Parts: sequence; C-alpha cells; structure tokens
Amino acid sequence: MINPNYIVGFTDGEGCFYVQIRTDHRIVLRYFITQRFDNKIVLEKIQSYFKVGYVHLKEQKWGKEYRRTRRSTYVFEVTKQDDIQKVIIPFFEKYPLQGIKSLSFEKFSKIAEIVRDRQDTRKLSGKELKIIWQLKSSMNKLITSARPVREIRSPGGNGNKP
Repeated sequence: MINPNYIVGFTDGEGCFYVQIRTDHRIVLRYFITQRFDNKIVLEKIQSYFKVGYVHLKEQKWGKEYRRTRRSTYVFEVTKQDDIQKVIIPFFEKYPLQGIKSLSFEKFSKIAEIVRDRQDTRKLSGKELKIIWQLKSSMNKLITSARPVREIRSPGGNGNKP
C-alpha cells in the first residue's frame, strides 16, 4: 500500500523537481520519478495516489556508448502547472522531504509561487526572472563539501535534530 511516507522516501531517493525555462517564453515546472523497466507498477501506484500526472516509457537515445546496454525506464511525471500548484507542492509541504532534495524542493516552491498563473516569462518582471534563474541554477546540485548545508528535518517537520 502506498502512503505519504513511502512517497516522500521514494522521492528523496529517486525523484526530481525540475524547472525548465523554454525558448518560447514559458516556464515549466516538473516533478518526476524515474524507475527501471521492471518497477513500473510502483510508479503507477504513486500516480494513482496523487490522481494526477502520467506514467510513460522514457525514450532511450542510442547515440552514446553507455546507453546501448541500458534497459528501458519508466517515468511518473507531473507537468500540468495546476497539478503542481494544487497537488504536488501542498503534498510535500504537508509531508516534508527528509534529505538534501528538500533544498531543491524549497527553491522549486519559491519559483512556483513567483510564476503562479504567469508561466509566460513575458508576464514577469526582470527582477522576478533574475530570481528564478538564480534559484533554478542552484537546484539539483551535488553538495561536495564536508560541511552540512543545514540540518535535516525530523519526521515531525519541526526542524529539530532527528
């Protein structure tokens, strides 16, 4: 049975919050989880829990040597901006991520707040676009320093040590 804690843990390990700034002046917010070909059922259960998004086969690009032996993967993906704003973000605010991915989610949420109902970059101020670019460029980065960025939240979400 899929429950919020399972989804949080799965997202901490396998999920991604992604912001795309397209050349057609659109800002697209995406949440997705990728799994190998034989774990599609888990993605379908997560999709069923959220009741938004879709599960699809990820296209494999065969041009690179390392991908020639790679098996197909499936992706649970939410790209509809209304679903991001009304389902995905409230879920992870209610059930916080416990790992380093929480930093990317915080930035993702800030960008979502800025672009709410204004995903066209032409509707945003220069200052807002600059903030979005700064937040986006610092998301999903590998932290290589030995110094912790911040304390990880406890399961209760109150900010105390676990």
